[in-house]
Amino acid sequence: MKRILSFGGGLQTTAMAVLIKQGRLNIDEAVFADTGCEKPETYWYIENYIKPLIDLTILPSENGGLKAYCEKYRIFPSVVDKWCTRIFKVERLNKYCGDAIQLIGFSSDEIRRSENPKLEGKVFPLIEMGISSADCVRIIQNYGLPVPLKSSCYFCCSQRMTEWNWLKIQHPDLFKDALRLENLLYERKPEYKERTGLLMGKPLWKHAEGIQYEIPMLSEEEYSCWSGHCGH
Repeated sequence: MKRILSFGGGLQTTAMAVLIKQGRLNIDEAVFADTGCEKPETYWYIENYIKPLIDLTILPSENGGLKAYCEKYRIFPSVVDKWCTRIFKVERLNKYCGDAIQLIGFSSDEIRRSENPKLEGKVFPLIEMGISSADCVRIIQNYGLPVPLKSSCYFCCSQRMTEWNWLKIQHPDLFKDALRLENLLYERKPEYKERTGLLMGKPLWKHAEGIQYEIPMLSEEEYSCWSGHCGH
């Protein structure tokens, strides 16, 4: 049966790309579902390092991608149900892959995530090979590549304070656009402005204006993507 790698653009699947190049991991195809909203660094890394390494099929964003979807319905990604990942990653990949075996980039320190019932039938080569996230760093560096930036959309609701601060400094235009997208919901439902937003479920605009408030200190597992299609 055909084996397809769900390439996420992050640490784990980049390490898997190296293993594929080295002949240590066998696949028939690698596929990247593009939301149209990844950070510029991710697109650059794919073009300059991944494509020369392996053949990569890119599923282009349709109808303007995730950003256009948010603008149309005046919503933004949710930390609760991760509808963005489901619609723009999981469903598109499942449709493309059909009956093929999907290879997901969970490392050995993420075994708990692989137990998600929604991932039944998926394969986790890094876990099977006993390769941790730290091992992934070594695999990439030993091959002579820089470690990629954690992949996610620039307005991902799972980004932590440090990641938003990085975006504000490195890409102020994208940071401002995230605030604009957040405000679309507030225009539709003003009562949400004080209690919900893009900063891990809290209002990003308050952080942008220097308003101090408590951000929940939840674990990586509670906020990051459990599907394996984002951030890996």
